[in-house]
Amino acid sequence: MIFANVELPILAVYIVMVVGFIVMVWGIKNQNTKSNARIVMFVGVAMVIGGVVGRFCVSPEKSEDARLAKNARIFQCAKAERAASYIAERFQENGATVAFLIDETSNNDSSSDNYRVMEEIQKRLEEKGATWTEVLTVGEMGTDKKTGEERMEDPTDAAIMKKKLDQVYDKVDIVVNFVGLPSSVSDLKKITFLTKKNTSTGKNNMLLMCDIGLPYVEQDMLKKSRVCAIIDYISDAGSTFDMQKNSAPKDLSEAFDLFYFFINGDTLSEYIGENPNYFITK
Repeated sequence: MIFANVELPILAVYIVMVVGFIVMVWGIKNQNTKSNARIVMFVGVAMVIGGVVGRFCVSPEKSEDARLAKNARIFQCAKAERAASYIAERFQENGATVAFLIDETSNNDSSSDNYRVMEEIQKRLEEKGATWTEVLTVGEMGTDKKTGEERMEDPTDAAIMKKKLDQVYDKVDIVVNFVGLPSSVSDLKKITFLTKKNTSTGKNNMLLMCDIGLPYVEQDMLKKSRVCAIIDYISDAGSTFDMQKNSAPKDLSEAFDLFYFFINGDTLSEYIGENPNYFITK
């Protein structure tokens, strides 16, 4: 079909222009024989002009930008819904108490992907009867003691992360981590939250939200539920789904499966069998 690949709003503009042109031509031809032909002619002219103006308002670039923004929103909601549902199901008996670990830059930018996902998780947790207590920030700006220069701290620095997580060690059921973890096993073992379970409360779990792949996680941490689950981006999702040309599924589960995957202790062995290089622990 000639209009098969034309955007619906643009197609509507074309239709208005064509109809307007036909109406205008009819009015011109019949203005001397029919009393209302001149009015019809002006209506046709207005439709053509309106179509031309509308054509610029719904250009392919703007249409693609609008689709890109809508798709991004759907995929962010899909990721948030999956996380919130998992947390609510895991702690359904008493309700979950949740904290968030996020880098300071994202936390101060309401338009950042991490902030939007965190906001969506918070909203969905409240809808499911869970509560969130606080937001812990890392990756703050500071002064280098040696050079005196302003620099941003490493958000995955083991000492900094340990200090932040120690604040909620016995207060929360789960931490939703947006910044990843230290890149060595020795540094991972310095973080009390990941290595020493609070036996009196049974708390201390972490949901790791990644968009970078290859997380530094000891597989035992997943088996023992210190890192209770990982939600990560499918590395080749962008090559199989064009965000600008295709519309994301309205069903959030379908949208999630297009761009993300979920791992916990139960699915770990199967996932490693299919993706042996995912975990880096050296």
